[in-house]
Amino acid sequence: MKLTLPLTALVALLGLAMASAPVQAQTTPATTPAPASKPAKAPKTQYGGTLSAIDTTANTITVTSTSKKNGDQSLVIAVASTTVIKRDGKKATLADFKTGEKVTGSYTTDGTTLTAATLSYKTAKAKAPKTTTTATTPAPATPAAQ
Repeated sequence: MKLTLPLTALVALLGLAMASAPVQAQTTPATTPAPASKPAKAPKTQYGGTLSAIDTTANTITVTSTSKKNGDQSLVIAVASTTVIKRDGKKATLADFKTGEKVTGSYTTDGTTLTAATLSYKTAKAKAPKTTTTATTPAPATPAAQ
């Protein structure tokens, strides 16, 4: 019995030591949430034609194009603060454009609204007039009278 009392005390001390030790549950590694994806950019559609109307109050333009297949078609396109506007390769504003000019660009569609991503005009380079040279052939010499 002398041995059972110290052995019981030792087991009790170990039990207390184990009980006071912090308990950790087995955990699985936390997965990192996927980074939030950027909203998909709306696809851009190219356009080109004659600038038939400019509304600086509503910030819209009307571009009319003609094709053999579809005839005349007009697009009313909103011009936003994010629209890249260029005239002859330089930054411009909507006020720099005139009706009747040939323009090109791209737009995005949100429901039924067309919004210009780009709008540009390039001045047509004047073609040099064609010059034709006519070669002149000397008239045959007349024999001298003897």
